[in-house]
Amino acid sequence: MIILVVLLAVVVISLIIWVAVRRSKRKRALVMLQTTSKKNVGLAMTKVAATLVKKNIIQSGQPKAIPKLVADIWGRGVLAFEFSFGKTDLKKSQLEELRHQINQSIEEYAAEHHIHSDYEFPVFYVTDIWLYQENLHVDVANVINDPTREYIEDLHRVE
Repeated sequence: MIILVVLLAVVVISLIIWVAVRRSKRKRALVMLQTTSKKNVGLAMTKVAATLVKKNIIQSGQPKAIPKLVADIWGRGVLAFEFSFGKTDLKKSQLEELRHQINQSIEEYAAEHHIHSDYEFPVFYVTDIWLYQENLHVDVANVINDPTREYIEDLHRVE
């Protein structure tokens, strides 16, 4: 009987260790994917920020194109980032046209750098654009995995 209890304890402990190691490896892989994605989206949006300054949509010296992960809200593995570009004189009615221009600009960046998506969406995709206290905010998804594709599909269903 004691041998059976010891054997059961060893099996349970082994199972706990296996789950912990597996979870740790998955988390490490996700962090690496998020880091790479954040870098790529940030570089693409740096080009957008320069264009926005040239067109006097935002002022130079405003917050840089620094991505902030919004995936914590939407779920594990979603590669979506928020950018805040500071004060703008844009009106809400102009945002949809600006979204189109930003999408075009980041698609050009992706083509120039040979970055492609395996999904029906472009590799970089503006999921939201809004004004908050006259500050321009843009959410951009990096469509390189299923959770991000599903996130965009969910957004389309809501709209």
